[in-house]
Amino acid sequence: MFPAAAWLVLLLAPGPPWAAGDQIQETEEGDILKLGACFRGSAVEAGGLNLGQRWGDPAPTATLFIDLRTVTSAVSSFDFRTFDPEGVIFYGDTSPTVDWFVLALRRGKPIVQIHNTLINITVSGGQRLDDGRWHRITVKNEGHFVVLLVDGDDQFTLSHVSHPIVNRPTPQMRIGVGGMFILPNELLVPLNPSLDGCIRHWDWLNTSQEWHEGAALHHPDAKVCFATIQRGSFFRGDGRAVFGLSGLPSGLSPTHGSWLLSVQLRIGAAPQLSTLLTVSGSKQPPVLRLALQHRDLTAELGNQTVLLLPLPEGGCLDTPLLLRLTPSSFTLRLGDTEISKPTPKADFESLQQLWLSGTGRLVIGGESEEDKSQEAHFFQGCLNAIRVQGHELDFDEAQHRSDSISAHSCPVNVEGKADGGDGH
Repeated sequence: MFPAAAWLVLLLAPGPPWAAGDQIQETEEGDILKLGACFRGSAVEAGGLNLGQRWGDPAPTATLFIDLRTVTSAVSSFDFRTFDPEGVIFYGDTSPTVDWFVLALRRGKPIVQIHNTLINITVSGGQRLDDGRWHRITVKNEGHFVVLLVDGDDQFTLSHVSHPIVNRPTPQMRIGVGGMFILPNELLVPLNPSLDGCIRHWDWLNTSQEWHEGAALHHPDAKVCFATIQRGSFFRGDGRAVFGLSGLPSGLSPTHGSWLLSVQLRIGAAPQLSTLLTVSGSKQPPVLRLALQHRDLTAELGNQTVLLLPLPEGGCLDTPLLLRLTPSSFTLRLGDTEISKPTPKADFESLQQLWLSGTGRLVIGGESEEDKSQEAHFFQGCLNAIRVQGHELDFDEAQHRSDSISAHSCPVNVEGKADGGDGH
């Protein structure tokens, strides 16, 4: 008999052949255009399933159904890897909105939420899993207890109370990975369901089922799992992220009330023609634009190019960048090279007024959709540790984000080094 709270072990079945292997394959030639020349050495986990296919949609990335009468094992396991501290790993139910289970991350640690006619329970604890390394997650049902293990070590044990489900008239379980079939506000403890993470090498109860997924995984632009990752947000060259200025710090000095703008980030990319960021109002051209112009980095305030900084020789960038704008000076720094000029007063005041009004938007990776003044050139590469007015941006908090953007992870060039984990 498998009680309903045994969601922790009645999880998933092996996926189709493309997702069941454990080989690593090189990216195909077409993928180089998607990744950029600086990531052409990245390899793909042939047996991995990327959970973060869609932004702003809590529905699962992939779904399957299990006939509980075929279940013979009370142990399930899979490899899991992420830099994302929050999101849903998988959801399961036998009766929508009535009997469901969620395994997720919150603040980097596993969290389990169970809801049925007898209990509503949330348990969180154990080690942080958002370190970018592969972890073996094992869940065992032992009598009236469910045990969660990470890399063979006990994380927590859950004692459960529930009705048996195997003898129900329709003993079927629905499982969704990377999302849920309930709304986020129906969770016992609120969290953002979006998760930039991967699973591989799954072994689910020794059953054999097929994924029932939407169009996302069959699309040629579906996200893959890279063999090695580093922290950052990866832009494939066809999307942007939009933040409202009202949700960002004002930049006003607490002592004398003066205003300045500070933007810091680390950029990993090849020379290209693209927009890194813009600040603009509604139906207005950008009042500030930071862009790559092939071999130059440019900063435009108003409708004029104020600063131009040549890129260093050597091809691929992997360099810290600083933009700082005060009433007296406009500074742009890339690595150890810096240029600074006096600030145009009228343009500075226009930017300051827009920012402090909170009505504009900050766009990362491209132009605003409403700006028709220039041809769209989206950024292609990795941005890391983006700090605006001292506040680090979280791409899960964007007003809008293109599905092609990976919010918390970037591929690594074979010549590069991973940050926080080797990916294996």
